[in-house]
Amino acid sequence: MKYSRPFAVIPALIAVVYVIAGVNDSFGGDTTNRAAHLEGKIDKLQRGPIIDGSFVHNVGNLQMNVTNWGFFGSLPKSRYPMADQPSAQWPAGSGIDYLYAAGIWVGATLDGIPCVSTGYPETEFYPLNDPRCTIYAATEGVIGGDRPPQEADDDADGRSDEDWLNGFDDDGDGKIDEDFGAIGKQMFSCFYTDNQNAASVVWPEHTPMNIQVRQESYQWGEEGMNNFIGVRYYVSNIGVDYLSDAYIGIYADLDAGPREYGSYHMDDQVGYWEGVWCAPKGDGEYPVMVRVGYVYDSDGDNGRTPGYFGIALLGYPISMGNYDYPGFFYTGLSTFRIFRGLQPFENGGEPTNDFERYYVLSQGRRDQNTDSPNDYKILMSTGPFFLPPWGQQEIDFAFVCGEGLDAMLDAAAMAMLIYLGTFYDADKDPLTGVNGRESPVMGPIENYSPDPCNYPEFKVDVPAREVYWSNIDCYEELWLWRNTTCYKQFGIDKGYYTTGKLGKETRVNWVTGSAPPPPSLRLVPGNHMVTLLWDNFSEVTPDPLLLDYDFEGYQIWRADNWHRPYGTTIKSGPTSDLWQMLEIRDIVNGIPPDVDFMRPYSQGGWIYEPLPNIPEREQYIRMFRESLWQAPLERVPCPPGLEQEECDTLEAIARYDLGYEGGRRFYRYVDTEAKNGLPYFYSVVAYDHVKQNGVPVAAGRYNAPNSNFKYVVPVTEAQPAETFDENEVYVVPNPVTNDNLDPWRMNPNNSDLTGVKVEFRNLPRCMSTVRIYTVSGDLVQSLHHDGSNGDGTLAWDLLTRNGQDIGSGLYLFAVDPDDGRFPRMVGKFVVIR
Repeated sequence: MKYSRPFAVIPALIAVVYVIAGVNDSFGGDTTNRAAHLEGKIDKLQRGPIIDGSFVHNVGNLQMNVTNWGFFGSLPKSRYPMADQPSAQWPAGSGIDYLYAAGIWVGATLDGIPCVSTGYPETEFYPLNDPRCTIYAATEGVIGGDRPPQEADDDADGRSDEDWLNGFDDDGDGKIDEDFGAIGKQMFSCFYTDNQNAASVVWPEHTPMNIQVRQESYQWGEEGMNNFIGVRYYVSNIGVDYLSDAYIGIYADLDAGPREYGSYHMDDQVGYWEGVWCAPKGDGEYPVMVRVGYVYDSDGDNGRTPGYFGIALLGYPISMGNYDYPGFFYTGLSTFRIFRGLQPFENGGEPTNDFERYYVLSQGRRDQNTDSPNDYKILMSTGPFFLPPWGQQEIDFAFVCGEGLDAMLDAAAMAMLIYLGTFYDADKDPLTGVNGRESPVMGPIENYSPDPCNYPEFKVDVPAREVYWSNIDCYEELWLWRNTTCYKQFGIDKGYYTTGKLGKETRVNWVTGSAPPPPSLRLVPGNHMVTLLWDNFSEVTPDPLLLDYDFEGYQIWRADNWHRPYGTTIKSGPTSDLWQMLEIRDIVNGIPPDVDFMRPYSQGGWIYEPLPNIPEREQYIRMFRESLWQAPLERVPCPPGLEQEECDTLEAIARYDLGYEGGRRFYRYVDTEAKNGLPYFYSVVAYDHVKQNGVPVAAGRYNAPNSNFKYVVPVTEAQPAETFDENEVYVVPNPVTNDNLDPWRMNPNNSDLTGVKVEFRNLPRCMSTVRIYTVSGDLVQSLHHDGSNGDGTLAWDLLTRNGQDIGSGLYLFAVDPDDGRFPRMVGKFVVIR
């Protein structure tokens, strides 16, 4: 663990809320004093930040933990439950991280006094004391998530995307999150403020400015677009004071290297790159401005850490008024600062109070790239902005990564390209957004030049309250054309990329054409088998840019031989080399493989047939259809004898057959080659096709298998009372030796201290207690098992009830069922260390 980063884990804190994200050097690394400082104050907090690592961007090749209290990252090697999750892991599943934490900073002058609220290292942003203030997930195509250039008014109230994804009824219509904009293949949304009591409890010197931050982050799973995570902040002044000279930035503690290395953070180099870079677009390339602060490992850790990880400033809306602002070139970086660990501020160390923090946010300084390895932090900021009461400023960043500097810049350019999005005809007026003019300017203006890049230049007078459409971004278009070869090497004219054509006057950010979103996937473990169930979400979701239904087929993938490398979890999944395709099927339309999946499972297809082993199957299906036909807006009551999950599936299928909203078709695939007790990842992803003259001619874009994976361990079935055989209850492996444990050995982590296990199999179909004894009768461990759902396997990590590893010897186990229909049974196994 890095010095000066103590994390005091107090029982009361664990039970209620973790409120410390980090400790700056002013505490001197004294965890005892830190705990004493918080003791007695923590009872004021009712609910708190998400600290369990339950939200991780993991559909792309760059994986990152997300919090709802002002920072990204998982604080590796801390005592937080999220510490094992990817912090900025690249490539996916590798255990190589590039970030400790990165937090938003907002600074401004309040009554002439500089104030700064920080997400890290002092955690001064917290969610409201409300159970709804969690993180919400979405993906393109979900109900309520339509956005331009689609018809974005989901609830038909005349407004679009007014009810953002936060668990509240923002538009006062009695509905929650029914009209928001879903972005990317994985989107997380939350909000937090700097005026919660938690900030004052933990940081007594904190001065709240009444800032609310709405945070959204986006990721894509397609090759070429999966090496970045986009971030949008909406920073709002929810108080009554005017906030002047406001600056917004990201402060990042950058640590590059393998998790298992004890001091991998001490040999980093950091720098900043700014310039024009080319991103692929269609059959050519598009030049974009890239501004990125980055880190890399100085010696590459013998090839294990080849990546460059960076934070790119993408842009923010600018108030153009009546002036000819050259678009995104004014959304520049104000400050890039580098701080060295364990140094005072005046010698290049971190700022420790609001005066120092505001100074570095606003000073406009660009530090030189480092020339020696060390432990570094960076700050990137932009501004100034003016935030009056209820004023808001949007700003967009991206976390990017690639193998080497050029590949990282490729990722940053792709992030910028998708952020720039596209133009569409929002006002349905074909006369606006033509001749390169997409920007409305309101009069009165005299002697105004609407297209200053045009020669010969012409000027007009714009009367009061009239709008004249102008080519305000012409300087940007012209500058990019003159300072790049992106256009020219593909033989494309500059006009091909000019905005403000064909009546398209409105830009929509964060949109791109991409492969169909992955379907919703569920895994059902069985005895030497795993059943995959998924829906037809991929088929019924149009391309977000082309608005075309271009689904072609599904790929089924499996990854095995995974041993949880250091720094990885089931949320980070396997490395790319472990994935193997099990099967691919598609629409029969002349595009290979032309293997039809649109047949019932019993006839060799993949269409799921519900309740296959129930004689009353057709009666249930008919009952659901008839109920929905009579009352389409009501939920169908679940008949006795069926699980709610089965009823939900039956209703979704019936709605699909009737053409009602909420209907889904489901598919089924069974892998009969899985082995009990071993860990597996499965993925079902979709791909599209390319059309010519409206006819599919070739396979198109694919999502990578790690864009939709789930984890499972096949298990034995629990024995019912009618056929129970106590001789079938046994321990695997037996004997317990290092060689026998190797196939399912994992690297230890915070939640699994040994990384090994034995399994008790074929247990009763009821609640049971399994007790392990030495041959002398000493109790070693007591375990509880719920076999009522059919799971007959119980795993044990070979730790005693005192948390010690068991030694070699003969051990006995006793199974005590809670159900009197089952007998008590006793068995034995041998451990050879």
